[in-house]
Amino acid sequence: MLVWAGLTLDRNPNALQLFNDNISVGIVNLGPNLVLAKSIEPIKVSVRGPQINLSRLTLRDFVARVDLAGIGSGSQQVPVIVQISDPAIEVVRVTPATVSVEIDPFEIRSIDVTARLESTPAVGYRAELNEVAAVPTIAQVSGGASDVAKVASVVVSVSLAGATRDVSAQTLLVPTDRQGDEVPNVMIEPQTAQVNVPITRITSRKRVPVVAELTGKVAPGFFVSEISVVPTTVEIEGQPEDLERIDAMPTSPLAVSGARGDVEAEVAFARPVGVTILSDRPTARVIAVVAPLDDTTTVQAAVITLNLGGGLVAAVTDPSVQVVIGGAVEGLRAIRVGDILAEVDLANLPVGRHQISPTITIPPGIEVTRVTPAYVTVDVQSAPATVPAPINTRLIGAGGAVPTPTPASEPQAGSIMPIAAG
Repeated sequence: MLVWAGLTLDRNPNALQLFNDNISVGIVNLGPNLVLAKSIEPIKVSVRGPQINLSRLTLRDFVARVDLAGIGSGSQQVPVIVQISDPAIEVVRVTPATVSVEIDPFEIRSIDVTARLESTPAVGYRAELNEVAAVPTIAQVSGGASDVAKVASVVVSVSLAGATRDVSAQTLLVPTDRQGDEVPNVMIEPQTAQVNVPITRITSRKRVPVVAELTGKVAPGFFVSEISVVPTTVEIEGQPEDLERIDAMPTSPLAVSGARGDVEAEVAFARPVGVTILSDRPTARVIAVVAPLDDTTTVQAAVITLNLGGGLVAAVTDPSVQVVIGGAVEGLRAIRVGDILAEVDLANLPVGRHQISPTITIPPGIEVTRVTPAYVTVDVQSAPATVPAPINTRLIGAGGAVPTPTPASEPQAGSIMPIAAG
């Protein structure tokens, strides 16, 4: 036996060796409602035994653990126990011989699920962020209290790259901290969520003027002098190609047939295809101001002398003047012979020749635009002693009032001497 042992030792001598691989450390006897808050750092061991046996060692031959029986929450230094499957090999040294163990109470917390949208849809499309839905909306996060406290949100990520229609995906839930980094050492239930993201075509907006539309014709002699509309502009929304062809928003037609006065009403907006009107009020208030149609005409007004002094006679070189009048068509049509007069006031005039601007009498609503000639010439003379007191008489004739004729050889005081035109 001694000889055999000696031969064996000569062929397979004992040796001391450091096992180069890191050996993971497990735990046993962890108390209820407790969790390992931080993983234990791996260890190294030095072993002694026959060289052939040492050369055959692998990580599967080692079991390293710490016994946590009776240890509560907090940080503890605990010795490491190492066992080897080969009885011919013994553990000489464990490095480190003790490890730091952090133990936390077990905790469960409910956290809202947040959808994180990655990339963007295709050009011309957008994600309706206010309508994104995740199912379930709440997840249960469990683990050590210190780790669970780090979780700020539970995120489900969905890629929208190139999307042109609604996106629906079942993806993993990820616990993240306030910086958006994943929090390790916690569990999530459930592990996935269904996310639905509506995708719509992008619309544009622009503001355009409101244009009132009228239908029918106002009464003869009248016209629409002004159109006002409230609001003056509206904002519209639609596809860019639809908005491009719209420069104004018309209203529904406002009927003005036969109107002789202002027409006012609430009318709806027209509805171009593919365009939405962004307005709180569905109608516009349109006011069509209807006014008489103005025109001008020329009339001959007879020259009438007034207030000639006693013992005087007067002769007017122009028996009539040409008067241009303007006003509403209906008013001009109502003018009759004798409505327009040219009156010359001779009060307090001495004997001699005078240039006097006649006063034109006109009906209400009519305006004088021009009088030709602007001044008339009146010769005032002393009347013969035998001539009776002057009598002014107005006669109505074509073109207005004309003077009463007197014999040329016997002029009377205050009479008008007619002079043939041209």
